[in-house]
Amino acid sequence: MRSLLYAVAILLVGSATKADDKPAVKEIDTKDFKIMAPRDGKATAPTEIKTADELAKNAILKDVTEAIQKHVNFKKEKLVLFAWWGSGQDRITPDDKNLGTFIYTLGFTRDYRMHVKLFVVPKDTAVKVLTAR
Repeated sequence: MRSLLYAVAILLVGSATKADDKPAVKEIDTKDFKIMAPRDGKATAPTEIKTADELAKNAILKDVTEAIQKHVNFKKEKLVLFAWWGSGQDRITPDDKNLGTFIYTLGFTRDYRMHVKLFVVPKDTAVKVLTAR
């Protein structure tokens, strides 16, 4: 009887943690895409793309729309586009603890490079960017 209670307890705990799991943020690799970031783009001001129509109309991603659509289900997800120019060491990373939060880390090199990062997040997720120094 005690074994049965332990088994039930383990199943309940296991199913509770699976239900609490947050969906992961997925990054789409953009290195093979021919994308040009605008000179006035800001790493702290991403563009949220919620539909296939918005994706097709986006000036930065218009030439790679078909390739990107393979990675996102617009019924459940949206795209978060970061496009800016800055130090070659600049980084944007998703925060592991807070879904929809991204961390912008400033680089300190004087080289000036284009950066384009594209992430897939759940559609109802609020997006915010924090700056780390």
